Amino acid sequence: MITSPLVINTMEMEWSGFRTLAQASSVSETRDLAGGIVSAAPEWIPPAIALFIVALGFIIWNSTRLRGGVGIKLVSISLKTAAILLICFCLINPMRKGERAKPQENVVPILIDNSQSMQLKAPGSSADRLAEVKSSLNRSEAWRTRLEQDFDVRQYTFGRRVEKVNEASQADASETATSLFKALDTLQKRLASRPLAGLLLFTDGNLTDSGYSEFDPQTFPAPIYPVVNHTEPEFRDLRVDQVSVQQTDFESSPTKIQVQYEAEGLEGENVYLQLIDLQTGALIEEIQQQVTQARKRGEVFFRFRPEESGVSFYEVLAFTEADRNTLLNPTAEGMNDSAEATLLNNAQIVHVNRANGPYRILYLAGRPNWEYKFLRRSLQADAEVQLVGLIRIAKKEPKFSFRDRSVSSTNPLFAGLGKDEEDAAEQYDEPVLIRLGVKESEELSDGFPTTEEELFAYHGIILDDLESNFFSQDQMLLLRRFVNARGGGLLMLGGQEVFSSESMKETPLGDLAPFYSPKVKDKPLGPYRIDLTREGLLQPWLRLSDKETQESTQSRSQPIFSTLNLSGELKPGASILAVATTPTQVSVPALISQRFGRGRSAAWMIGDLWRSAMRRSDEEDDSSGQAWRQMARWLVNDTPRRVEISVDKPEDSNEPVILHTAVRDETYLPMDNASVTLIVTPIGGDSFEIEAEMKNDAPGVYQAEYWSAEGTAFHVEASATALDGTDLGTAEAGWTQNVGAEEFKRLGINIGRLEELARQTGGKVIRTSELYQFSRDLPNQKVPLSQTWLYPLWHQPWVMTLAIACLSLEWMIRRLKGMA
Repeated sequence: MITSPLVINTMEMEWSGFRTLAQASSVSETRDLAGGIVSAAPEWIPPAIALFIVALGFIIWNSTRLRGGVGIKLVSISLKTAAILLICFCLINPMRKGERAKPQENVVPILIDNSQSMQLKAPGSSADRLAEVKSSLNRSEAWRTRLEQDFDVRQYTFGRRVEKVNEASQADASETATSLFKALDTLQKRLASRPLAGLLLFTDGNLTDSGYSEFDPQTFPAPIYPVVNHTEPEFRDLRVDQVSVQQTDFESSPTKIQVQYEAEGLEGENVYLQLIDLQTGALIEEIQQQVTQARKRGEVFFRFRPEESGVSFYEVLAFTEADRNTLLNPTAEGMNDSAEATLLNNAQIVHVNRANGPYRILYLAGRPNWEYKFLRRSLQADAEVQLVGLIRIAKKEPKFSFRDRSVSSTNPLFAGLGKDEEDAAEQYDEPVLIRLGVKESEELSDGFPTTEEELFAYHGIILDDLESNFFSQDQMLLLRRFVNARGGGLLMLGGQEVFSSESMKETPLGDLAPFYSPKVKDKPLGPYRIDLTREGLLQPWLRLSDKETQESTQSRSQPIFSTLNLSGELKPGASILAVATTPTQVSVPALISQRFGRGRSAAWMIGDLWRSAMRRSDEEDDSSGQAWRQMARWLVNDTPRRVEISVDKPEDSNEPVILHTAVRDETYLPMDNASVTLIVTPIGGDSFEIEAEMKNDAPGVYQAEYWSAEGTAFHVEASATALDGTDLGTAEAGWTQNVGAEEFKRLGINIGRLEELARQTGGKVIRTSELYQFSRDLPNQKVPLSQTWLYPLWHQPWVMTLAIACLSLEWMIRRLKGMA
């Protein structure tokens, strides 16, 4: 008997653009019948059909001559017909047809997760996940032997990168990331020229590169078969899930860190969360909460004021009382004695970047007043803000009374000295200005700046009690560019002059005001009480307390004001942040703000704000000073610097951090010929210097990349230098890399993600107990390189045995019934 399958030349295969034929000489021609059965002797089909018809007719004719009932005759006819049918079926040489993978032609990669999460042990298990995987991949396993007989099996490990290994024992679960999508993308490119029959994936499914967008599972060229051992019970674990930072530069709104944590298997226990300053190691605050059945996910808030400006780093810790000493005093041995499944997800590091100065504000007043006094006194408590005053102490007055004044307005002492000297000659009537707080003797020596380089050195400008006629047309256009293009802040205080000029609305200064000129002249009679609007309460720079009830109490204790300027309709995008309310409950706008180009402008319609500092009931009360400081910070905190750095942190921790540095010249236009150096310092590590390169698609922007597998927090300082060696300035930033938080964000096997990955690629999730059956079935699945096989059915003993059994049974029935 011939029992081995025959390979014939009827199979055509396609792979990578070429066609291959499976050759065999045993059978020259076949014809498909049905259900995977073919005839190897199709020329015998007509004779076999004719023979069957003749034999069937003879059987029926012969049965009519037999004695007995109809039922017995039908049984006899059926048994004889079945026997004759089997004999005629053998005449056409029937064979079973199928396809299977060509031995050792198709590749089956085995991808092993080598990340730290594979060190976890399921509750009640003595072996970790990687040990179970190694046991399953032992070459002595029957399924592995069977698979290697039919396929080219290759083994790889993956974590941050893919590495080929000869033995699964080379995996050590030391990688700090599970970059599954990147690993699959790498294998797809590496094996692009090889036929893939399928991929066996050994992982827990908790990947860290969910943001990797270059890989589409539906384009993977082969089915993916994730392998899992068993369904794991719930772990005992406490982990810091998400940490977010909200920060301002205002005293009423300190830095707030929101921490979300998750607890599994800890119902009824107390958990503790700490915030620690990494620079000093000082404990800022500890919060205790109890885990309940209904609240396995908790949330806490840390509110504090950083001691210094600039970049600072803080660590958030979450632990139970049983692990307090283990986590706060870690040792290599002690970390293994934790009451939790792991302590690597119990901490996260965050960074806070409080912008530092010095910020410079130019205060320009039309007359000496109380506002400047209290503003200067308040800002003395803020080391980051410098106030420069330019105050007019006398308006234009004739200095000389020459008889030819009607002919020329310039001082005749300059006559005859040449055109340049005459153009620079002093006028008869010039205002008398006093400079306060200047850094250099030449600063503001000619009054209000007339060049961009001089004016753009300031971050904010305050105009108080000053009419628009004080400025020349060029100076007003320069002031407009200061706000619009440079991004500076402008605050108009409502003295007697600033809003009363009819000509203001026709000037660039009127463009900067957040409202149009009023159409009515009659204003409601005072006194006036200031109240914040709902939108004003949402602005941290206006609040003096962090709670609405306290803010309402604070507002009621404010003094009564008596001077008010009227505003017209608001300009598009402007907002009313405070209103002035009269005793008859009539409310008019008191504080209006708007965005203007890259900067901002605001107008206080109250003309006697100094009263808020004059009527303090308590000597310790510094609410007025706080209000002035917060207003000054709001004016300048978003003002662009000549050098600014931003950190573009990718979602995939495997990708490098992109550092962008923007450099501007003195007029705040992009500067393309600068030299930018970045100094990156990991916390607790050595500094590393990088030269940034200019981006072609963004003028004045320089880019550099930085990637490190070590460290969790990084500080970067950018310094820019012009071609002539002039220092253009520095900027600093920071970022964190919480490796453990990403890797151990979930401890249990993510069976849902694995099932979705298998479905997208046409595979399925298989258990380790099903690996042998899988190794037997895979060769019969659709694979790139396959061959057709034929199995002869008529050579099988059961065919003739069944035919003889049918005839013998029919004869026995006739003998028993006496029909023979």
